[in-house]
Amino acid sequence: MSGRRWMVGIGAALGAGVMSTTALLAPSAQAAPAGRVDASVPLSSAVYGTGCTYPLTVAVNSSGWVEFFEVKAGLPPRFVGRDLPQGALASTTWVPQRIGDKYLYAVQNGKVSQPTFVRVRQGYGSNGSCVAF
Repeated sequence: MSGRRWMVGIGAALGAGVMSTTALLAPSAQAAPAGRVDASVPLSSAVYGTGCTYPLTVAVNSSGWVEFFEVKAGLPPRFVGRDLPQGALASTTWVPQRIGDKYLYAVQNGKVSQPTFVRVRQGYGSNGSCVAF
């Protein structure tokens, strides 16, 4: 798939996710994610693994629930989790379930963060350790 078609697909999927998420959130004039979702650095340092657990955080500039999503081109957004921030950060736990290139984003009161690109591959691990290849 060409890079341009990929971005159009991501844009459409993000737009659909925002529209469905906006209906669930109460409006607030100033609340918005203040940055990109941070998925931390995976142990394998280049890719994330299916079945592995990663903390997601996003800086916020106001109170209000923050919802986290992942989206893959051609598929609807998948809800990851939500948090009511304590201070300037919202966080949740992400466990990738399917292999592929995806974007993570957060929504707070209808405002969407910039997407964060992540590459998910097969995860291997036990006892709290997990790597992906």
